[in-house]
Amino acid sequence: MEDTTGHAWRAWAKRAAAWSAPALFSALETYTFSRDMPGAPVLWRVLAAQMPAWYVWLPLTPWLTRLAAREPLSPPRPRPVLIHLTACLGMGALFAAVYAMATGHFMPGRDAPWAARWLRAWWGWLPMMGMAYATVLAVASATRASQRARDSERQAAVLAVQLAESRLLALQTQLQPHFLFNTLNAIVVLVRERETDEAARMLVLLSDLLRQLLQKGATQEVSLRDEVAVLSRYLELQQLRFADRLRVEWNMEPDALDARVPHLVLQPLAENALRHGIGMRTASGVLRIGARRRGDALELTVQDDGPGLPRDFELEAAKGIGLSNTRARLSQLYGEAGRLGIANAEGQGTVATVLLPWRSTPDTAGVAHG
Repeated sequence: MEDTTGHAWRAWAKRAAAWSAPALFSALETYTFSRDMPGAPVLWRVLAAQMPAWYVWLPLTPWLTRLAAREPLSPPRPRPVLIHLTACLGMGALFAAVYAMATGHFMPGRDAPWAARWLRAWWGWLPMMGMAYATVLAVASATRASQRARDSERQAAVLAVQLAESRLLALQTQLQPHFLFNTLNAIVVLVRERETDEAARMLVLLSDLLRQLLQKGATQEVSLRDEVAVLSRYLELQQLRFADRLRVEWNMEPDALDARVPHLVLQPLAENALRHGIGMRTASGVLRIGARRRGDALELTVQDDGPGLPRDFELEAAKGIGLSNTRARLSQLYGEAGRLGIANAEGQGTVATVLLPWRSTPDTAGVAHG
């Protein structure tokens, strides 16, 4: 209520200041030209005689603004033109009435009948009233156009956010079934090979992992701590699949665990490393997961010790769901500040690097890996 009242008072103050300007200029002009005439009035009488007439515009300006919105003059049509012409003449008549009364009271020696003073003031001030009326219409039109532009920009911004959220949700929805189908296929292989204990263990882990994913729903960002919790369940599944051929090493800076990251940003990179890196080895392999802060950025790494990238590899041309999905999500969430890089690691293998803007979260629940 107080905000509404304050806004109304500020609006009245702005209108009063706006109409005081022509009132003051008009009075000063009259005073300047009458100084050399016999019986020239003093300044305060000129101000008192002319300024009240201008203030008749003050309470009627909001009404004229609404009238301009209801009856726009563009394109020109007979009805709006007639309505505004009548309104302009009416404003001139009201102005002249107040002007005639004020001048009769504050300007001595003007003893003509009130009706004669009113008619003379109405006719004499009519061109000025026409310009004042046109100014009100122009300001009202410009204000409406500006408001429409702001509303359009606001609506466009809302639509852009909704579109980005829809694209991100579509990408995330694409990722989860892809991971689920791969895991179920691994379980089917174990069942066919009569490895029932391992298959049962995988089903339990998968159930736990799906519960974690469903709890996050359409969440786009989580703490790295939560992301690591999901990834650790996924890698437990993969260790059952690879038997003794997979070892996982975690290298997480403690502070980095509270940083915000895209949900499921590491899982497709780990899956890619297992499929094209460690999965291509006959001997056991190591998967290294790292996170560290680099100034205003967070660096995530997923490294394998597999055969490395082929010579003709180009990330932009990669067609796999994991890499293309991750690149698209980073672009949607962070623009140019979110980047994915794939390169051969020093010595042997491949390293995938994700750079994100550093944003911390107070969430400290969960288990840290180090």
